[in-house]
Amino acid sequence: MDTEKIIESIGIDGQIAIMRSGLETVCDGLFHLYYGWRRSKEKEDVPESDAIAQCILQMVVCKIRTLLTMCDGINVRPEKDTIRILDIPSLISVLRSLYEMVFVFHNIYAEQGTKEERDIVLYIWEIRGLNNRQNMPIVPLSFIEKEEKEKKQIEDLRRRIISIATNLDISDEIRKQLINVASIKTVEIKGYRFKKDRENSRIIAFESYRYEEGVEALLRTDAPAYRLLSIHGHPSYLGVLQFGQMFNNETDKNFLRTILTCACKLASTIAMDFREYIDGADDVFSKLKDNEKDYIITLHNC
Repeated sequence: MDTEKIIESIGIDGQIAIMRSGLETVCDGLFHLYYGWRRSKEKEDVPESDAIAQCILQMVVCKIRTLLTMCDGINVRPEKDTIRILDIPSLISVLRSLYEMVFVFHNIYAEQGTKEERDIVLYIWEIRGLNNRQNMPIVPLSFIEKEEKEKKQIEDLRRRIISIATNLDISDEIRKQLINVASIKTVEIKGYRFKKDRENSRIIAFESYRYEEGVEALLRTDAPAYRLLSIHGHPSYLGVLQFGQMFNNETDKNFLRTILTCACKLASTIAMDFREYIDGADDVFSKLKDNEKDYIITLHNC
């Protein structure tokens, strides 16, 4: 009996149970990974970039725990406690948020070839986040004080980027592009890549890309997965229309199986990225429980 027939024989409920159990195991592994790493670094002065990385990992664990809790369904009718439905649009919204968080982590830590390149992309991401509180109308005094403080942080980050760019072996055009990206007053988050020459020694371009272009690296598929997440995560006509058809022919369960599959792949991606690119994480990973390591590695290779 081949794999497809075995999976079919299990049925949709059995498949969901397997994927849910796998996701729980991987999530446990993520917790033990970041917690063990924190314990190992208690007496060290941890770089800001590593501290941010473990904080992102904590947030990923929280999002996965939320997904797992939501798998039990919600009670829509208060007088009927036993009638529960799967709130697929809300599950997809959490999954979309999880995807975006893993996208940011992977772009900053896994896709950059040098520390200088990583620092530039990290600082751009920080600037975009701090821009959210700049020039906000009708805010309390405490916000105005934070805005002024963060404006200075933005300028400091921008100066750091300029300093790094000045010392890189790049053309004046690319240097100006880097400074321009660091100076834009936008809050939009993108991924960034440094394109190298054939010898992989000199930077010949600095490119940006959007969330939807990270699907192949994060989910190992060429399907338009992020667009599908957006259809159901936003109040689109198609999303509302499909919600009305969601509970026919186990469509909701098929959605849940897909959500759990995507979450497993995202969780394994960030686990392997943390292990490879954060100082000291590989040693912590090696001490995880065997089933946690096995699930993470197996799912990452799927």
